[in-house]
Amino acid sequence: MGDYDSDDEKSQVEKLRYAKVPRGMFVSGWDDDTDELIEEDKNPQASIERMILWAVGENRISEVREILQLDADSVHARDNDGYTPLHRACYNNFVDMAKLLLQHQADPNARTALGWTPLHSACKWNNADCALLLLQFGADVNAESDGQQTPLHITATVSNCRNTATVLLLDRNLQARKENNSEETAAVIARRTGMSYVIFEIADEAYDCDTGLID
Repeated sequence: MGDYDSDDEKSQVEKLRYAKVPRGMFVSGWDDDTDELIEEDKNPQASIERMILWAVGENRISEVREILQLDADSVHARDNDGYTPLHRACYNNFVDMAKLLLQHQADPNARTALGWTPLHSACKWNNADCALLLLQFGADVNAESDGQQTPLHITATVSNCRNTATVLLLDRNLQARKENNSEETAAVIARRTGMSYVIFEIADEAYDCDTGLID
């Protein structure tokens, strides 16, 4: 087990070995689908799903490893809005935590009620390391949320998103010119909202370049 702030905290995971804990969801870790606020769970030991979501949010990797040993299916835990432990790890850019979850079969394309994948969560906060890891584990770089927002659209809303934008734009499967339901590409959003438009502009030119190859 990892370090603990109190004896009560230490006992929480241990109690799960023997308790008949209820399975189910709990109040969302985010108030809305922009990942702007994580709400503390006041009673995480109430179920193993709540426990793993709490432990991931606290970056307690030893506790998460033990929970997964007790119940491998807890990697798929969800809150009421559909956020998984992997969403929470990628929101916080906890790369080692995200890798552990993916190695235990976490779904890199799991969707919230509003269609956000863990890659959307990573991109919202310019967490390039988690974005790259997700792509290596098969995340859909073109996944659309409600509103037809791709991870690249979400990246473009961040004022300084160069690292994450570069990761996405170098992915060979990226459809950089996809439009959202407002008929905007990510480049259009980047031009309006951020300092990183030059990255999108350079990539746009690359998509148009004439290779000179002969058929």
